[in-house]
This record gives sequence, structure tokens and C-alpha cells, in this order.
Amino acid sequence: MTNKAFTLAETLITLSIIGIVAAMTLPTVINKINMRHYITILKEDYSILSQAHNAITAENGSFQTGLQPCGNKTTGKDKNKCLMELFQKKIKSIRTCETPYNIGDEKNSCFTEFSKIKHLNGTSANSNYLNNDSATMILANGSVVLFFLDSATCEYTYEGYFNYKRCGWITIDVNGLQKPNTFGKDIYILYIMDKAIKPLAYEYLYENNKNGDCTPESNGFSCSSHYLLK
Repeated sequence: MTNKAFTLAETLITLSIIGIVAAMTLPTVINKINMRHYITILKEDYSILSQAHNAITAENGSFQTGLQPCGNKTTGKDKNKCLMELFQKKIKSIRTCETPYNIGDEKNSCFTEFSKIKHLNGTSANSNYLNNDSATMILANGSVVLFFLDSATCEYTYEGYFNYKRCGWITIDVNGLQKPNTFGKDIYILYIMDKAIKPLAYEYLYENNKNGDCTPESNGFSCSSHYLLK
């Protein structure tokens, strides 16, 4: 009886096919794993910041009352720093930065250079939710948070799809200076309201049950709502 076996050529062809299939599918698998990790950290950061907001509110009677000293600051940079320090008292952090980043100096930067950040559709990120005067803090879990104060009285009204008042906004990079540095992947936006912290566009997405700006063709700004409201 003759034992049948693969020839060397057949074995090499089979291995080549396996290699091609792996090369085609592996990036997708890795991307899905990374996204699950990013979303998990986003939820953790949201919980941390929400608990800090609740603590500030309980201590002052309202969040807006706790913000009052920030309204007395003379520059936007000082106002943003005041907002960050209000949260910093309630959050474990590693360090803060005077400016979000120093060009060409990652060692002394907290946030990725804005010019290197992308929208979800691959275009260069605009200045919305990226401000050089933002106060910057690195959380104990490695996430980096930008704080920006719109109104110390929490009366800033965004004119657009989502007409509600806010105190300011927070931009989070859940994996620090590491790539992909993209809104909707590792960078997310939260709104600071008087009553709570909410993901951007939360009411609009909840009422309309849509993806909003969290699609491959969009900027990725509302992905915080898409993932936190699931």
C-alpha cells in the first residue's frame, strides 16, 4: 500500500495561501480588538469624570457654583486651567502640562500634536475640540484629557442639531500619544453640563437612533455617544 503525502511544492503553495489569507484578515482582527480596548477605556474615563463631576456638585450644591472662581480668571488659558484643577482634586492623575504639546518633543508633551490628528474619514482634524489653550491632564490609567471652559455660568449654547447649554468640553485620547490619534477611534469628546457630563450629541442620537458623525465618511465627533449610549 502506497502512503500518500503532500509534495514540497503542494506544501509551499498551501502555506502561501494561508499566509495571504492571514495577511488579508489579520489587520481587521487587530483593529476590532483595538477598538474594543479603546471603547472599554472610554467607558472607564467617562465613569471617572462623571464621578468627579458628581463629587464637585455634592460639595458645592451645584457644579456651576463650583465653577464660579473660574469665571474670575482673566485669560482663556487660566480659565481652562481652573476647570482642570477643579476636576483634578477629585481624580487620580499622573501629571499636567502647561500646553497640550511641544512640537517635536513628545517626552515633555501630554497630547499628540494637533496637526497629526485625523478625523474618522482620514482627513486632517480641524480646530473643533482641539485648542492650544486647553488645560491638559494625564489620568492614572494613561488617558490624556483636554479641558476647555466655554462658560463659568454653564450658559454656552451650541447652535446646531443639538441646542442645549454647556459649561465646556473635554477631549480624551484614551491611549495617550500612541496612534491612531483619530477622532472616533482613540479620541472622543464629552460635554460638561451643569447637571452631568454627557457625550457629544447625546440627545440627538438618542432621539433619532442614528450614528450621527460616527461613520467612516464622517469626522467621528459623535462616536462618544454612539459607544456610550449602546
